[in-house]
Amino acid sequence: MSTAPTTRPERVLFVHAHPDDETLSSGGTIATLLELGAHVTVLTATRGERGEMLTAELAPLAGDGRRVAAHRETEIAAALAALGGPAHLWLGGPGARPTDLPERRYTDSGMQWGPDGRATAAGDAPADSLTRADLGEVVDDIRAAIRSTGADAVVSYADDGGYGHPDHLRVHAAARYAARAEEVAFSMIVDADSGLADVTVDVLPVRGKVRAALEQYRSQITVDPADPSEPGRLSYVMPHGVRQAVPAQEGFRHDQAPVPTAPQTFVEMSGPGRAAAVVVTAAVGLLVGGLGTITHQQTVALGSWSAAPIGMVLTALIVIGVVVGVRLLYRSRLLVAAVGIGIILATQVLVAVAGSSSPLVLANTAGYVWTFGPAVVAMLVLGWPDLSGLRVRPAPEAARSEVAAPHG
Repeated sequence: MSTAPTTRPERVLFVHAHPDDETLSSGGTIATLLELGAHVTVLTATRGERGEMLTAELAPLAGDGRRVAAHRETEIAAALAALGGPAHLWLGGPGARPTDLPERRYTDSGMQWGPDGRATAAGDAPADSLTRADLGEVVDDIRAAIRSTGADAVVSYADDGGYGHPDHLRVHAAARYAARAEEVAFSMIVDADSGLADVTVDVLPVRGKVRAALEQYRSQITVDPADPSEPGRLSYVMPHGVRQAVPAQEGFRHDQAPVPTAPQTFVEMSGPGRAAAVVVTAAVGLLVGGLGTITHQQTVALGSWSAAPIGMVLTALIVIGVVVGVRLLYRSRLLVAAVGIGIILATQVLVAVAGSSSPLVLANTAGYVWTFGPAVVAMLVLGWPDLSGLRVRPAPEAARSEVAAPHG
């Protein structure tokens, strides 16, 4: 999780292939992020139209893709509510489709179990299935979701799709391309005990929420009853009869090593960085003070009877721009003081060196403005309230009106 100060909660987009995948592979992390105040969105690619119906009550739905999809829509809505209520999008639908394209619906590609116990392609994927869709179109839809949610990070499967399902493989590839294209972090779901995880999340504190979410998927899994002697234990049985234990930790591997975020404000800098910033801003103040002292008396003739005080105007604007800019950019009163002191010090030193008859600062309007103006501007800017709620670095996309939080 990011510990850097931000102007809004971290925004994470989880991209999954079918209803139930989000809970089975990352439900604990979704619930944990929500409890921490993050903005979480789950993007589901298909409605799992070809999923098995386990209960006798639901068995008549099997094979009827439309009815299965409608039922699984209700399951995922209830499961997400149990996890804490993340936002939800369907791939190709509102928020996950370029606005210049008509909406589309991706369907489940299906699968079969291979001899090694891993999923393989079914061989009869329908024409509107996810795996038969153009990969570029799928990538564009996920990019649209990243933009519409303002996501700082995208999470999806590893390159093996978790267990080999062709829809998982397609989602991994598309989500990874989309995250790179949008320049946001991409993390892959891996076994926390595999040694591949860069980040692990303790999900035992949200075990109750995960159990409640899994229990909504009665068409897909059977959750084992809770054992009072082992309250932290949670397991379920898959359609092919294999019992799975829900791990106490969920693991994630970064697509690329996280790049440390460059300090944006004075308080984010290291000790040496702060010292260097003070020295640099003081030097800038000395430079501005020296140039202003030399040039503030300059005028431009407008006619035989008047002259424009161009020097006074320009130096005043430069001082205001430098002092206000330092405060907005680094949000530091100390750096404002360093600039102001540098300007005043340069002026006084030059006047002292030139002597009492110095023509540098005269007893006229320009001289008075230059003598007292920088100090007044610095005091006004020092007196401004804290500006930590402002950002002067724009986000790369218009949809992101705030600066994205670093992801780690």
